[in-house]
Amino acid sequence: MKVSLECAHCLLERAGNQVRLATDDPDLQMRVIQAMTKFLGENFDSDAVPSHIGTDRDLLVQRMTGRDPYKDLKHQSNVMALSILPELLQLVDEKDGSESRFRTATLIAAAANSIEFDVSGREFSLSELKTIIENVEADLALDQVDEFRELCKTAQNVLYLMDNAGEVVLDMILIREIKRLGPKVTAVVKGGPILNDATMIDADEVGLGEYADDVVDTGAPAIGVNLERNSQEFKELLSSSELIVAKGMGNFESMTEFEPSSPTVHIMRTKCNPVARHVGVPKNKNVVLIRSP
Repeated sequence: MKVSLECAHCLLERAGNQVRLATDDPDLQMRVIQAMTKFLGENFDSDAVPSHIGTDRDLLVQRMTGRDPYKDLKHQSNVMALSILPELLQLVDEKDGSESRFRTATLIAAAANSIEFDVSGREFSLSELKTIIENVEADLALDQVDEFRELCKTAQNVLYLMDNAGEVVLDMILIREIKRLGPKVTAVVKGGPILNDATMIDADEVGLGEYADDVVDTGAPAIGVNLERNSQEFKELLSSSELIVAKGMGNFESMTEFEPSSPTVHIMRTKCNPVARHVGVPKNKNVVLIRSP
C-alpha cells in the first residue's frame, strides 16, 4: 500500500505528537520538526509506503531527542489492558462451544486494535474500548472469521504478528483459542522501540509467553514488516509459517507490498481513510480479511 495525500498530514502530525512527548525543550522541538519537514520533502512521494516512511520518522525523533516517546504510554496501556483481561476471558469462556469462543476472541482482537494514543483525529478511552467490544459484531465490515478458524484447524504452526502495547494483552485471548484448535503459536513483537508497538519489554510485562508457545522479535525497530530491515531469522520464520495472523494497519500497509507466502489473516480496525479505502470498507470498522498466496 502506497501513501496518499492524507498520509502527509498524519505523518507530520504524529511527528509533532512524538516530539512533545520526547522533550520539553522548545529549541530541540523546533530542530526536530525542521529535520522532519526536510526528510518528508525528500522522501514523501507516490512510491512511499506509509509504514516504511513512518519508521524513518520515528527513528529520527528518537535519534535527535535520545528518548522513546511512547515508553510511559506503553506501560500505561499494558496496565490498563491487563485490568480488563479477566473480564474478557470470562466473556469468551461463557460462550457455548468452541466456534462461538473463537469468534468472540477474534472480534475482541479486532476491537483491541483501537488501542492507539495518537492516530490523527482520535482520542482513546477505556470506556470507548468497552463500547467497541460490545458492538464488535455490528462493526465487522469484513467477516472471514469462519474461514480463519478452518485454517487454524489444519495448520501446525501459526505466526502471530503483534501490534501495539496494551493491544497485545487482548490478543492473548485469541492466541489461547487458536492453540485450543491444535497449532503452536509463535508471537512476534518488534525488535526495538517504534511507535507504541509491543517489544520484548512489553511481552515480558504482560506475560505473553504464558499464552504463546514462543515469543520472538522482528530483529529491527520498524513498523509492520520491513523486509529491508528485519532480521534473517524473522524473514525465514515468516516464509516458513503455515498461517500468519497480522494485527493492525502497519502490518497491512507493509505486507500488501509483497505476495504472502502463506494465508495471512489481517485483523484490524480501519482507523484512517487511506487504509479504509484500500480495504474497501468505511472508516472505523473492524476487519477480518484473509489474503492467500
